[in-house]
Amino acid sequence: MKPITGQYECVHSSGVGLDYFTSRIDRLVLLPNGTFTLTVQTHSRATHAAKSFAKGEQTSLSAPENRLEGSYTCTETQVDLTFANGGFEQAHLAPDGTGLQIGPNFFTKVSDSTLLPSTHRLKKDMDDIARGLKIASTIGGIAMKAAKTIQGGIQSVQGNAQNSPETPNPPLTTSTPPVMQPAPAQPVQPSIQPGSPAQPAGARFCDQCGAPLRVGKRFCNNCGARVV
Repeated sequence: MKPITGQYECVHSSGVGLDYFTSRIDRLVLLPNGTFTLTVQTHSRATHAAKSFAKGEQTSLSAPENRLEGSYTCTETQVDLTFANGGFEQAHLAPDGTGLQIGPNFFTKVSDSTLLPSTHRLKKDMDDIARGLKIASTIGGIAMKAAKTIQGGIQSVQGNAQNSPETPNPPLTTSTPPVMQPAPAQPVQPSIQPGSPAQPAGARFCDQCGAPLRVGKRFCNNCGARVV
């Protein structure tokens, strides 16, 4: 039977790849002296960075983890884990010795060493980091091109606006309706024309100028003609 001491890990995969950034990885180390350390990752690095950014805190790609310690005992295929804080967990060894089943989680054995990091995990993390940097570089290049395109469009619009002459707006005029002047009143013509003054009976007139003559006059007072 293989020794149970060594390093185990349980990957809670996100299903999108790049486990170093997007998945949670719990680690269990069983030491030869009968003690163990269990490191539980509470959030993925990407989720932790996003939450820190949303809160206005400094972002970091460090993995948020809780570290638990305790002692263990092994009887055939059963491993009893007693935590220093008073907790207890029962684990079962796989028949082929490839890992430990702890509750619903299966911890795969990745190294027999308890000191050196797993070469498998180091290689996997380096590959994920390289792919992540490549993706970030591609996205950054696309973002830079989009920003330059938008900036060029804005500058073009501003240039056209500065070169085009401004057309002054016509002054607003308020139309005033013409004041109707009252028509002058027409004088009413009398329907009855005044008649000529009545001449007294027996009146005489000068034969020369037509001026009226007094009764008994021999000469016209107007022209001096002799009245016949």
